Amino acid sequence: MNFDFRGLELCGMRMWERGSILKSLDFIEKHGMTALVLHETDGLQKILYPRVYFDPYAKWKSAPARRGENAILNNRVYFEHILNLASHRRIDVWLEIKQLGFPDEVLEMRPDLIKDGNVCPSEPFWYEFLENSVDELYRDYPKLSGLIISAGSPEGRASRAQNKCQCELCKRTPLADWYENIILSMWKPSEKHGKRMAVRDFAYKPQDHEPLIAAMDRTPKDIAFCIKVTPHDFYPTFPHNSAIGRLRDRAQWLEYDTMGQFYGLAVVPGYVGSDLRDRMEYGEARGVTGGVFRVEWERVNDWWSIDTINETNLIAAAMLTSGDDVATARVCELWLQSQGWPTEAASWLASALDETWDILKRALYIDDFMFADSSFFPRGVEKAWWTMETKHSLIAWDPSRAGDLKLDPQRIQSLLEEKAEAVRRVNAYAQKVRQGDPSLPAELRELLIDQAGLFVTYVEGFEACARVCLWARAKQEGVSASDAALAEAIDLLQSYSERIRPITDDAKYPHQVAELIDVRRVEDVLREGRAIAAGSMAA
Repeated sequence: MNFDFRGLELCGMRMWERGSILKSLDFIEKHGMTALVLHETDGLQKILYPRVYFDPYAKWKSAPARRGENAILNNRVYFEHILNLASHRRIDVWLEIKQLGFPDEVLEMRPDLIKDGNVCPSEPFWYEFLENSVDELYRDYPKLSGLIISAGSPEGRASRAQNKCQCELCKRTPLADWYENIILSMWKPSEKHGKRMAVRDFAYKPQDHEPLIAAMDRTPKDIAFCIKVTPHDFYPTFPHNSAIGRLRDRAQWLEYDTMGQFYGLAVVPGYVGSDLRDRMEYGEARGVTGGVFRVEWERVNDWWSIDTINETNLIAAAMLTSGDDVATARVCELWLQSQGWPTEAASWLASALDETWDILKRALYIDDFMFADSSFFPRGVEKAWWTMETKHSLIAWDPSRAGDLKLDPQRIQSLLEEKAEAVRRVNAYAQKVRQGDPSLPAELRELLIDQAGLFVTYVEGFEACARVCLWARAKQEGVSASDAALAEAIDLLQSYSERIRPITDDAKYPHQVAELIDVRRVEDVLREGRAIAAGSMAA
């Protein structure tokens, strides 16, 4: 395949670091990508006033026109600088945002937008506000190539997808119409300035997803459709996103996470080259011509795939979408070269990395259901089940899986065997890494051995947490033999908790390790598990 749009997406604090921008541009240039995508949920508010509503030259009364005006002024100069850095290399820059977004001062200016304590997203003012904001964006930053917007996300400051406002206007405005109005309000000024726009297929539930596709079908055909490879979020165990191929009358781009929000966060190695190939080939067969590849996650600071072994995923994505071979050994060869290391160990490294996803799949998921909280241990027993059944529901997107979380002793043993297999495989991986390869650079060998030790501890934690969460639910449902099994599971998890406490207390590792192997989350599971064992916590 040879996609005409190949974007590297920053989705966190790195976009505000010049050094990270330069490193990203270097990667884009070296690997033949075409664009830098800066994902900042509140991006417009950070680089615009906008002046139609707020005067940056106004003399202060009790407060400036926009609070934090010095930060806004700094951001404006910085953003223009980034655009110039990219333009000198002929690399496009796109800004990715979530809607609705707005500064607090809008609500002070228009308190009528708040109804019964909630911001009403359906008021026509918002369409005017967005149109004026995007018009100003392109007048101020003519070198910006385009906007990627999330109209269906509930993560903006206000959205119909949140279902918070229950006013009459919201009730009588069809969701698809609201999506369409938001999209068109930003497309009109984009077209006026000769800029492109893409709309992200980002919705938590099918009832929000289908109206978004319907709305997109009514919008101008020059608006690209930017689609996550799996519905809702980047869950590698989920089915292909049903939106792929639905609208072939416009450009379709696929989004993919190379860092590992849902497969180890690059704290432990997670190479997903086979899944990446499968997702991109599936998209290409359905008319996809572009890809956007995320290298960080906004929730975790000071961390991205480019400084970890998971950069191999980004290299594979760049190679695959530009028509190159993506054999893992070749990917590893390029990664070793980029680190200044000899490449003789590329084949051995490839054989090791190819094992990592199978381990993570069995550890972080329960029969493909999203058990982990992103890549973290669950925040308690009830939160684990809410994650699997509601927030990150597989059944919502694959109804054929309905009933697969119904528990009996045999089913629980089957699910725990999946976790035991993950432990066996990660120990075999660690043994392989310790044996190493004679041609491995000493620094890389040390890194891999250290990571392998953490990897084993990490997977053991998921096995222990799953044991408590499964038997706790079984007790709540009156499954036979659950009392003794839950008591034993709690004892095992307590021992694990004591064992991992030094990871936090000793502060030997970066905080991402303590976040991934988090004794606080284990204690949450223990507390709820004990409450359920004592019969003081109902289902």
